[in-house]
Amino acid sequence: MKCDIYTIWETYQNDLKGYVRKRVSDVNDVNDIMQSVLIKITNYCETKNNVKYIKAWLYKITQNTIIDFYKKSKRTTTNADFEHMHLQNHQEYDENIFVWLHNFIDNLPTEYSEPLRLSDIEGKPQKKIAEQLGLTLTATKSRIQRARKKLREKFDECGTVQPSENQLLSYTITKACCLK
Repeated sequence: MKCDIYTIWETYQNDLKGYVRKRVSDVNDVNDIMQSVLIKITNYCETKNNVKYIKAWLYKITQNTIIDFYKKSKRTTTNADFEHMHLQNHQEYDENIFVWLHNFIDNLPTEYSEPLRLSDIEGKPQKKIAEQLGLTLTATKSRIQRARKKLREKFDECGTVQPSENQLLSYTITKACCLK
């Protein structure tokens, strides 16, 4: 997609600002981050002009800008910041999804669960995983992709994913056989 900075900014500015507000409590900091996001978008569009998935690209830029903001300022969050960000709900969500994710991965055949766990849970590079498991890089990538597909099928088979009011997803088990 050709970058039309004005149209992009007009279309997504409010959504991005809401996204930043949920993660940064100070209004002045939110405005600074939004300005940085606009500068990054402008710089990219002036040089490359070839974005395929605009919305995902914008959120990734915004997320990275927030991370950079906290790294540069070496800020720490206070309890008030956590309350403002509704992390209580986020923490409950993470725990539930974490339990089911590990449960479902444990039930995959070892040839799939092990590379998936090393890649997606532990964050190891696929090349290192291939060496560790004595596989080719191609075989490792294939197993990880198959494992992700099987995991997705299991999530779809056993329950439903629904958005909640704070833009997180909740997962509900709908089949009793999946509770084991």
